[in-house]
Amino acid sequence: MFIRILIIAFVIGYFVWWVNNRVLGKNLKIAKVIAATLIVTSVIYLFLGSLSYLIERV
Repeated sequence: MFIRILIIAFVIGYFVWWVNNRVLGKNLKIAKVIAATLIVTSVIYLFLGSLSYLIERV
């Protein structure tokens, strides 16, 4: 469970880094929107994954 979360966090972090360096350049407003979207999506995924793990474990 936690290894999968770490792998997903690494992939998302690499994707944000790549988009920031290659695509956006110095356009900080779009970079902030993309970063916020990825963070919110990751938090929702972690919450639902943890909730599912707790429910199925009991």
